[in-house]
Amino acid sequence: MSTEYPEDEFDIDGRQRTPQGVHRRARSRLAAVLPFVAVLVIVPLLAWAAVTALSRDPGTPEPAAGPTPTATEAPADPTATPTGTEAPSGEPSEEPTEEPAGDVERGVSISVLNGAGIGGLAADAAGELIDDGFTNAVAADYTAGSPETTTLYYRNAELRATAEAIGELLGIDTLVEAPSATQNVEIAIVLRADYA
Repeated sequence: MSTEYPEDEFDIDGRQRTPQGVHRRARSRLAAVLPFVAVLVIVPLLAWAAVTALSRDPGTPEPAAGPTPTATEAPADPTATPTGTEAPSGEPSEEPTEEPAGDVERGVSISVLNGAGIGGLAADAAGELIDDGFTNAVAADYTAGSPETTTLYYRNAELRATAEAIGELLGIDTLVEAPSATQNVEIAIVLRADYA
């Protein structure tokens, strides 16, 4: 094609069929698909993590960690003597032991957690429960910092009589109704050095 203008660099580029002006290379398939893959994989993972984090109560422990006390917990009286124990003379105490009001459920799930650092403490307590007829007691270790004293947590008011019976059997005075601390079991017992 002949023109009246002399040939310049733009004419040379046009003959070589190189891109002219603002031009982008075609994207590879991987670069085109990658954003969709990221949305399909990463977004559900982030949503799952957010739902898990938001659905967990701040006072709720990890299943292996055991329960933590709630704000309604009453501190244990360190001077109190558990009922039903022997007096220093070796004679049984004169205090009458009352049966807890309501029915004691022997098949409830009970987790006895050793937070005292004394080997076998939780296993011994779970054994006492099993010997007394409780059929579903297990022992585990506990590493959280609270509660500071031995505490028995029970899930709801219907378990109060059972919690009282267990507290009496094991000599535990601090009983706390705490649904958030007993998500995986109906009754959780944290044993501390004051129990030993």
